[in-house]
Amino acid sequence: MTRLFAIFLFNTMIANAGVEEYLRNIKPVLKERCYACHGALKQKAGLRVDSAENLRKGSKGGDVLALGQAEPSELLARLTAADADERMPPEGAPLKPEEIKAIREWIAAGAPVPQSETAEADPREHWAFQVPNRVPLPGNAGNPIDDLLEARLAKRGLKAQPPAERTILIRRLYLDLIGLPPTEEQLQDERRWEAIVEELLASPYYGERWARHWMDIWRYSDWYGLGDEVRDSQKQLWRWRDWIVTSLNENKGYDQMVREMLAADEITPRNLETVAATGFLARSYYKFNRTTWLDNTVEHTGKAFMGLTMNCAKCHDHKYDPIDHLDYYKFRAIFEPYHVRVDAMPGELDLANNGITRVYDGNLDAATYLHERGDESKADKNRKISAAPPAFLASGWEPPKPIDLPLEAWRPDMQDFVQNGYLSQKLARVAEAEVQLKKLKLDKAAQERKRAKSEGIRPVKDEAILTDDFSEPRPDLWTVFGSDSRYQDDSLSIIKPSLDTTYLRSKVKHPRDFELELKFKTTGGQKWKSTGIRFDVDESGDNSHFVYTSVFGAKVHLAHTIGGKDEYTQAVAKRSIKLNQIYTLGLKVRDRLINVSLDGEFLFAYTLPRRQPGAVQLMAYDAVTEFHGIDVWNLPAQVVLEKAGDAVTATVTAETIKLAEARLGLAKAEYAFAKARVDADNAALRKEGSGSAEAVGKSQIEAGLAKAKVDLFDSKKSAEAEKTIRKLEADLKSGKFPDREPLPFSQVSLINTPNKDALPSDGGYPKTSSGRRTALANWLTHRDHPLTARVAVNHIWLRHFGTPLVETVNDFGLRAPRPLHQDLLDYLTVEFIESGWDMKHLHRLILTSKAWQRSSSNLAADKKTLAADPGNLHYWRMNGRRMEAQVVRDSLLHLAGTLDLAQRGPSVTPSPDARRRSLYFFHSRDGRSRFLATFDDADVFACYRRSESIVPQQALAMMNSQTAAASAKQIAAVFEPNISSEALVRAAFSMILARPPAQAELAESLAYLKAQPKREHFIHALINLNDFLMIR
Repeated sequence: MTRLFAIFLFNTMIANAGVEEYLRNIKPVLKERCYACHGALKQKAGLRVDSAENLRKGSKGGDVLALGQAEPSELLARLTAADADERMPPEGAPLKPEEIKAIREWIAAGAPVPQSETAEADPREHWAFQVPNRVPLPGNAGNPIDDLLEARLAKRGLKAQPPAERTILIRRLYLDLIGLPPTEEQLQDERRWEAIVEELLASPYYGERWARHWMDIWRYSDWYGLGDEVRDSQKQLWRWRDWIVTSLNENKGYDQMVREMLAADEITPRNLETVAATGFLARSYYKFNRTTWLDNTVEHTGKAFMGLTMNCAKCHDHKYDPIDHLDYYKFRAIFEPYHVRVDAMPGELDLANNGITRVYDGNLDAATYLHERGDESKADKNRKISAAPPAFLASGWEPPKPIDLPLEAWRPDMQDFVQNGYLSQKLARVAEAEVQLKKLKLDKAAQERKRAKSEGIRPVKDEAILTDDFSEPRPDLWTVFGSDSRYQDDSLSIIKPSLDTTYLRSKVKHPRDFELELKFKTTGGQKWKSTGIRFDVDESGDNSHFVYTSVFGAKVHLAHTIGGKDEYTQAVAKRSIKLNQIYTLGLKVRDRLINVSLDGEFLFAYTLPRRQPGAVQLMAYDAVTEFHGIDVWNLPAQVVLEKAGDAVTATVTAETIKLAEARLGLAKAEYAFAKARVDADNAALRKEGSGSAEAVGKSQIEAGLAKAKVDLFDSKKSAEAEKTIRKLEADLKSGKFPDREPLPFSQVSLINTPNKDALPSDGGYPKTSSGRRTALANWLTHRDHPLTARVAVNHIWLRHFGTPLVETVNDFGLRAPRPLHQDLLDYLTVEFIESGWDMKHLHRLILTSKAWQRSSSNLAADKKTLAADPGNLHYWRMNGRRMEAQVVRDSLLHLAGTLDLAQRGPSVTPSPDARRRSLYFFHSRDGRSRFLATFDDADVFACYRRSESIVPQQALAMMNSQTAAASAKQIAAVFEPNISSEALVRAAFSMILARPPAQAELAESLAYLKAQPKREHFIHALINLNDFLMIR
């Protein structure tokens, strides 16, 4: 008997040890690695492993444990299989050797079953997946929040803290609702609490404060890329930020905000201010991979609105939640057609500076395929997947219906403001060209009248100091350098282009004041083809001034050679210089003033830096040139020269007038083309007017001809322009017109990919939209959707109380345990929905509750309460929390009186000198405020809940940063110069900390001011106190 009892006891001990091993080392592994396929939701091969009892039942194929049998169990065989296709689990690394060993020993021990072990509950019964309902209120506290919380406090014998001091509470309210500290007058506001709450909810700053919260959750990020190339997000995304601010200030329902962010292009396609809401989707744009783009869209739509980690089902069935692999791609299919484009906005028709980033369904035929194990290269193209939500949440989902779009949505150039603005732009250019031409003609006439005064005062040829027609060599006049000059055909030719190494230099020096005319013809060269004259050439040839014409540069230019190095001035006149045409270059030099002309037309005046009269020297730089004559005379004193301005004075030439006339012709031709385009579009699409495609084609060619005629004046373009003119004239004669395209006021943000399914379809924007995103928006905001409103309420509660009701704010799935205050969460959720998803209504409930108004201090707290609930899980006091980064900076500037409260508009570059609210700072991966980043600014990739670190850099920033130091100085300047030290201390404490100083603080402050009278140092010390940085 004793032996039998011993055997029984031994077996019991073995069994108990096996149970403990199972619970400690085996069940957690099975839960982590196996429940997804063999749990309550899914039982592949009929096997469940979510309890020992279920394991013992086996699979469809029979026993899997082989208890008491010699051969290995099927379970162990599959767990240890060498073949990866046979081994379980199929995803991830194999089980560790110690995990296999524990399972083997448990089976050897007879696979003992723990008493009262329960199998996994059906995931679909998870608390968060049930439609929320109001619970009956247990009391009559006047506010449902207090009814529910106080009942729980009473039940546990916990005592709540009293309300915070009035000034502390007012400061808390201001920072909470508008993100700015109150003034002294506002701190002393004695009105009813509800009146102050209403006033702040009506403030335009409310929208800015709470927009930043939602921007965190919705992943707001300005664009980043390389240079001007957008690689992530979009350049005009700030319009989405402004839409958030406006929507909050207008108290737009949260449900409507969700609908507009997901589908405003389908719901209100004509309202561009609302279409800006689709920046939520445009923010996920990623240039280099469409799958990455859509993965981000799926992940953050799921997390932001439903608190679901949809991304965990991209490669396999979700390990915890009832979302399978196929569900992921059904959800992706909702977004498959959408793309991003930039349209014009009223005002300046400039997509880069005044566009609107918005989404649209650009490829209605784009197919969604399941990617095996999440690998896009292994897409199963045998099966196209239809759009749908996760199957377990499908209640309320209505299949998408295609939506017919208005003309302005698929042809944004047909909007009235675009057409009118486009024509106004073209007319303005005509007017500008007319004004410019008129001005040039008047200037030319004035210049000619001025020069007429000196007409008749011409030097006589016999008085020339140097004259040569280059018909024959004149060794008495010239020293020849280089070997590539020839006298032929009654001219001096430079027969080979060189870098000014073949030239003639005069043996006689010119006078200090002289006039020179050089007649020449450039006949060739390699690139520059420059011909001109040097003067003031010294004996070394290393110092001179020179004026030259350039065929390639299309100009006449003045330069210097100093110590053998050329220095080019701003004295330049743009002028088309043609090959094989004789020009006469004229110089008039008096002391340091030079006037330059070409063919008798004045070009510019310039003041030379220095003079040293010397020789003249013919110049041919990279040119084949013929010199036909040169004359140098004394400049008569009676000749009046044009005066130089600051550096150079230009003149109007006949060619300048001709170019202006050509530009006016171009402006008129472009306006005619624009008018023809608008008329033809209205006739074809609106059935208005009599425009035609033929008129468009004809005017387009005429505009092209006008452009080519302008290009004739540019030597770099003239040859090609002549070819263009011949071709366009032939096209015009034959009626060969180019295809007509929409006006260029919309642009698609394309991605780099050869995959056509990842690109918008050809042929312009579709006339219909898939309706998929509207279906998604309607499903998410359906009254019976269990998650959308709950998640939003939890976020709002977190921002008011510093802690959420559901700790995992972006994961309401099975890993989120039933919250302690589910009754409160569900009551507020139903209240939120039934109020019309009214966020201000929810704010009122929270802010007028006793719970929110309680002191955050532990001082004088009930000791039993403090011991029983040190973490304040039951909200017996308020939670103190540090200001968010934006509130820290904005508060400093606001107290200093330097904060710029202007609203809306493009993002501004962060800098210590910037004065706009921090909300408007450029915020992206590559561009962020260092000051804000120090205080845990929002992560641009995902920020459903900000971290709250305490690091030395924060203290250093408050002590040493330009923002803090400058603000301290400016705050100190607010106080009257003659104020007493004690009055200063009391006023500063009230202004900065919203409370009076304690007696010890007052004494310490006065002692400090006596030793260190500079007020700004005292203020700097105050803003470094925790009482400033904390919202108490």
